[in-house]
Amino acid sequence: MNGITRTMPILALAGLAAMAFAATAAPMDHDDDDDEDEVELGEAQVFVEWNSTDDDFGIQFFWDGEPWSEMEVSDHRGRTMLSVKAKRNLKRHGLTEGFFESAEPPAEELSMEEFFERFPEGEYEFEGETLDGADLVGTAEFSHTLATPPTNLSPAAGDVVDSTGFAVSFDPVSEDLDGEEVAIAYYEVIVEKEDDEPILQTFKVILRPSVTSVWVPAGFLEADTEYKFEVIAVTDEGNKTITESGAFSTGE
Repeated sequence: MNGITRTMPILALAGLAAMAFAATAAPMDHDDDDDEDEVELGEAQVFVEWNSTDDDFGIQFFWDGEPWSEMEVSDHRGRTMLSVKAKRNLKRHGLTEGFFESAEPPAEELSMEEFFERFPEGEYEFEGETLDGADLVGTAEFSHTLATPPTNLSPAAGDVVDSTGFAVSFDPVSEDLDGEEVAIAYYEVIVEKEDDEPILQTFKVILRPSVTSVWVPAGFLEADTEYKFEVIAVTDEGNKTITESGAFSTGE
């Protein structure tokens, strides 16, 4: 996505030898008859991120659990679509989290219908191996339900706000793209400086679904500086709909 940079639990990639969004990797050899050797992942997620401002789509994978040396994610038909394997000293040390984000081609290159056809709904399987050689498993229910974009963002593009603090606000989201009622798990609000020199400053908060405004404090702000923000509506299924603001600035 070409918009605001967001931070999530990121998997350190140094030493990983295999990562592929394709059904080309040979499936790992697991003994399906020995459930006693299976360890459940603490978290396993497959979800959509839709930037409604840029109108692009991506699929993302996240898992967290016991230290592991390899992991595969399979689609609803059991076809391997992501394969990760640690090597050498990293394999001995183990990994605990994985997060991967796909490319996000614009809608004129890949429509929402084509995107959903490429990644159908259903149960996606996670299969890995712990450092002790046990099977590490998990499932994620992948859904196409997307919330409508957050609207009425304030400040608006071109506004001038007070450098001693200001409120970000937006209208609540209550429907999905089919006009049906949607359950919002939470909102994310991310505020950034337009200029990332000398560092990219980011103010990020997670709000309860009943809260649609947040105060940006003076400690984050500089006078006579341009900022931007985005609001992310996250459904109970984990899918994310993003609306980005235009650039606004603080006063002198």
